[in-house]
Amino acid sequence: MSIVTETWRRGTSITSGWDFTVKHRAVAMAYTYLAFGSDYRRWYADLADVRNQIEGAALLDVPCGGGVVFGHLSGTSLARYVGADVSPSMLALASKEAEKTAIRNLEMVECDVVTMPYDAEFDLCLSYMGLHCMPDPAGAIAAMARAVRPGGVVRGSTVIVGTGWRNDRFVSLWQRRGIFADVYSENDLRRWLDTAGLDAITVERSGAIAYFSATKPARV
Repeated sequence: MSIVTETWRRGTSITSGWDFTVKHRAVAMAYTYLAFGSDYRRWYADLADVRNQIEGAALLDVPCGGGVVFGHLSGTSLARYVGADVSPSMLALASKEAEKTAIRNLEMVECDVVTMPYDAEFDLCLSYMGLHCMPDPAGAIAAMARAVRPGGVVRGSTVIVGTGWRNDRFVSLWQRRGIFADVYSENDLRRWLDTAGLDAITVERSGAIAYFSATKPARV
């Protein structure tokens, strides 16, 4: 197990601090701007777009963290919602968050994304702000692509490098603290999505945060 994975699995002040940050809009906006030069309103817009497209869908949220997405999708009618994470402490926070929302058909699963047991079961896989904490991001994307049905979408965001020295310095800081794994470039992200067999690939950057979406080709 990688040092970064163990950091998140242990459940330290890092996990609780991150959960607090992303669940408080003003804090999240300030942090992402100062650390990554990013406008986090882009993430809220992304979730609003997701909300408009998921009625009746089966959704995989990995890593689900402390359930930050739950509140944004509360009240939607989903056929299935699986929140998966490698961190027991994050799943515990997510379970508490689920009690506050109206998410139906919710399952919580502790697993490593690369070895997820899912095969063509979901219409949508969300992966927000997690790839840069994974020791094998290419393998993670391949597993996400495997988990969605033909015509399904893999969508999310990740921190990338090569967007400016200031942003890269923050990435290096979190790596030294064992919070981030190896962090890659926008071109690497595009390559992983393509290698996973996905098409209709889009990547939009806000500072050092890249928002991506790609579709699994429908069977002919």
